[in-house]
Amino acid sequence: MSAQPAETDNVDANKTVPPPSQPALEFHVRRPVYNYADFNNAYGEALLGHAPFSSTVRSSMAKACSCSRDAWRLRALNLLPLVGQIRTGQYSKMDIVSDLVAGFTTCVFHIPQGLAYGLLAGLKPINGLYTSLIPVFIYALFGRSRHLSIGTFSLMSLLLSDMILGNYEAYLPRLNATALELPLNYTAVEYAKLQSAIVGSFAASLIILAIGVLRLGFFMRYVSDSMLKGFTAAAAVQVLVSQLPLLLGVKPERTVSQFKIAGSLINLFQVIETANFVTMGLSAACCAVLYLVKEFINPLVKKKFKVPLPIELLIIIITLLASEFSNMSSNLGVVIVGEVPRGLPVPIIPDLGFLPTVFPSAIPVGIVGGVVTMSLAKMYCLEFQYSYDFNEDFAILGVSSLVSSFFQCFFACGALARNSVVVSVGMKSQISSLISCSGMLLVLLAIGPYFRSIPTCVLGSIIVVSLINVIKQVTELPQIWRISRIDFSVWLVAALSVLILDVTLGLAIGLGFTLFSVVLRTQSPRIAVLGRIGDTDIYRNVRVYAAAEELPGLKIVRFDAPLNFANAERFQDFVLQLAHEARRPTEAEPVGRVEAEHPESDEATAVHTFVLDCSSWVSVDMVGVRTVKETYQRLKKQGYRVLFARCKESVRLHLHLHDFYKHADRSLFFISLHDAVLYASNVPPISQDEISSSSEHVNEAIEIEGEEGMPATNLVTMDTNL
Repeated sequence: MSAQPAETDNVDANKTVPPPSQPALEFHVRRPVYNYADFNNAYGEALLGHAPFSSTVRSSMAKACSCSRDAWRLRALNLLPLVGQIRTGQYSKMDIVSDLVAGFTTCVFHIPQGLAYGLLAGLKPINGLYTSLIPVFIYALFGRSRHLSIGTFSLMSLLLSDMILGNYEAYLPRLNATALELPLNYTAVEYAKLQSAIVGSFAASLIILAIGVLRLGFFMRYVSDSMLKGFTAAAAVQVLVSQLPLLLGVKPERTVSQFKIAGSLINLFQVIETANFVTMGLSAACCAVLYLVKEFINPLVKKKFKVPLPIELLIIIITLLASEFSNMSSNLGVVIVGEVPRGLPVPIIPDLGFLPTVFPSAIPVGIVGGVVTMSLAKMYCLEFQYSYDFNEDFAILGVSSLVSSFFQCFFACGALARNSVVVSVGMKSQISSLISCSGMLLVLLAIGPYFRSIPTCVLGSIIVVSLINVIKQVTELPQIWRISRIDFSVWLVAALSVLILDVTLGLAIGLGFTLFSVVLRTQSPRIAVLGRIGDTDIYRNVRVYAAAEELPGLKIVRFDAPLNFANAERFQDFVLQLAHEARRPTEAEPVGRVEAEHPESDEATAVHTFVLDCSSWVSVDMVGVRTVKETYQRLKKQGYRVLFARCKESVRLHLHLHDFYKHADRSLFFISLHDAVLYASNVPPISQDEISSSSEHVNEAIEIEGEEGMPATNLVTMDTNL
């Protein structure tokens, strides 16, 4: 086929599109009708396959091991993003004021949350304060996100509590066998819980570190937004139920049932008569004040000062003073926090011999912590428009918690509530986290022991009220239902799994169902029969657009999904059913016989060509290629011509590798749907074996007919006046 331009279609947009208020834009294109065989001969194409694995490894190692001075300088700047941010002028003098305010605000949030979530995790409140200092400091130095505030988080504390309570009893025999002298006045049970926490955090950190180093962060994309919302809303209910004993002042037995909420409530009602009325009254008062201030007063305060009223810290100070002067613990039986050591944490080496026991329970800790943290970091990097490599941040998050596990800290991650507040008050960089660490250091060195008189029910109240907004996610269900039934199902399955069973099993079921939903979407894609919109090169679903009309003699089919083992049969069944309904006669079957079988449609008997719009085939697998080959051969056997349009390079490469072109000529593949339609409409249907030679004359045929006054519907020219 020559590359000379031919007369092609002249599209009058005003015939099909109502006149707009502004002058219509038009475009004109004069070019030949191209199939890929002729297009590649004219312009050349190199189908790119996968690079050899050894070549990829060598190039990566060469890049990593570059020893030039500039390379080492760049690595040093990347190692400490704060230094690079200051040296490149991305941090101004005015930003330090914003970071000072944000740092102080972060510290104010860290104190009550650290105490409360340390207790929620099943450890001492002081462990929460340690977690609000050491991993935060490490991430502030090396973290890539400028607006991420890591520390304690209610959901993470719940997962840790589940891990600790499920494993600490298995550690007690190891403790007895070693006859270890317990540090810091820990009891055997307390030390077993601490070792379960730090070994589990060590394992979760290894998981996150491995994901970052191996650049496997893309796996986190399989945790869908609907699954995460359903999981967190149900997990918040789990947290609320776990705090009821603190709010009531009772000590029920720990449930061993797989149905965690039901078992916990049953055990709670068995000891409900021992509830402390002072504790109940104090809890109710704290919850009421916290809720009223957060929901009604703080929105007004933030309008004037941007910084919300630190009601949690104020509640802790007020109840601490009341407890200290009234001696609530002795006189009224209210449970208090107890001894809080002064100073920095004493290093404790995680018992790595216990790692295989804890590792399975640490997987959800690492996955959820990583997903929540990276989603927050990605959200803020998009909002403030700076580049961000979440694989690097995975590794840094893993390192920060791994090192911190040697200092009595549990796994640290981001928290939406805290992060949104500190960003709203002006956080510009991780300098605000360093300022927060300075405040936390002062608390641990000077103020820590005064926290001993805080009633534990107050910390429980802080936890419960902080969960209200998380539980409110259930109000999004009607909107999710309207948008996607599958997303609604994912939300519901994830939530019910957590509510009926427990957090770990619920996470596993939710992830499994999310992956199943992806397969389900792929397995049942939309399949459309396309028609042409007026005298244009636009083709649309005839069931959606009333103006789309099927062209005589053609069936244009679009399969809206990658073609793979899950949906290939559906594709084949649909196309062959269309062929059966629109069957054209073969040489061995006279026209009268077909008309007798399909008397209701004369047009159906005229179909001679199937055009497969492959634009949605982003990939094909072995089953997909085999199905395309079988479908092509069966249509060809029935006397139909089959053309392929807009087939992506990667798909054509797979067809080439699977020897598809031994059965079908490359000239059957057209660069656009309009090219294929023009060819099918102007070249008579002949044997597929002769298609290659006839395609060489398609331009001449169109050009000659155009000169003799061919109708505009058969032309290929499109007009634009910009």
